[in-house]
Amino acid sequence: MKILGIILLCVIGFILILLLLILFVPVRYRIDSSIPRTDLDGGFDAEKVYARVSFSWLLHILSGGIVYPENKQFEVRLFGIRVFPLRKKKEKADNKDNKDEGKPSSGVVEMSNIPENDHAEAVKEEADSVEAGKEEASEKEEASEKEENNSPDGTATEKESDEEALDEPKSFLDVLWNIIDKVTNILETPQNVFEKIQYTISRVCGKISMIKTTIENDIFKRAFDLVKRKLLRIIKMILPDKCNIRLGLGTGDPAQTAELVGIFGAMYPFLFNKVSFEPDFDEKVIEMDAHLKGHITLFTVVYSAAVCFFNKDVKKVIRRFKKILRS
Repeated sequence: MKILGIILLCVIGFILILLLLILFVPVRYRIDSSIPRTDLDGGFDAEKVYARVSFSWLLHILSGGIVYPENKQFEVRLFGIRVFPLRKKKEKADNKDNKDEGKPSSGVVEMSNIPENDHAEAVKEEADSVEAGKEEASEKEEASEKEENNSPDGTATEKESDEEALDEPKSFLDVLWNIIDKVTNILETPQNVFEKIQYTISRVCGKISMIKTTIENDIFKRAFDLVKRKLLRIIKMILPDKCNIRLGLGTGDPAQTAELVGIFGAMYPFLFNKVSFEPDFDEKVIEMDAHLKGHITLFTVVYSAAVCFFNKDVKKVIRRFKKILRS
């Protein structure tokens, strides 16, 4: 029992340590991209773009990434060994297929092994059976045609009776009542459509008023503030810690390029020491060199999501919106 207890404690301790590592050890990512100076008048070639996205976790025990255009397949490595995607063992499959082709299929008898007399008798019996089957099929078809033409009592079938009924001239009153029914349906259709539209509009207006009342409530305001703060925290954590982007751009029109310079100037306080912009007022070109580094901590995401999920105000707002949608 002591040995089992020690093993159980070791397993539980290992699981706890692994869980803590997953939650608190950040996943580090890196993005490197470059576009050589390209004249946009001659067209943009996507194959000239170089991009590499990589990530690592816990001293590169788990790592992976994708490189464009060299290797367009996403890879994941554990201790340097690729675990995704798995390598396909085509050689074994090919060898197995070759072995199967060399073996004769079981259950197939060659015609050369059958004696000539037996073979002739078998062919004759098969031909006789085919002819007998054809005769039976023809007899069944003749019997079915007779049954269709005449009923058991010697009277005409339903199809013939329907044709005779169609050939009979309809009375004036029947034609008149048919016309009145069609006119009535035509007149009632717009009224039914209008009633459906009116009912739909009233439902939509009722839902809009309910949503407006919910948004103006203090419970919704508290829930919205909480979700907004946690979401901003997650976004701030995901954004790169280090960012170095050099962008050269020319639109070919000095006025448009000047507008881009003005937009960059307005955003300069947020892009200071992160993005450098080099405008070209003469040519229509593009050039870029970007390097970004950051980290993602799973604990921050899980904690923020748990706080929002178990909050009473958030639960009330979710129930309220579900009720509105169901109504």
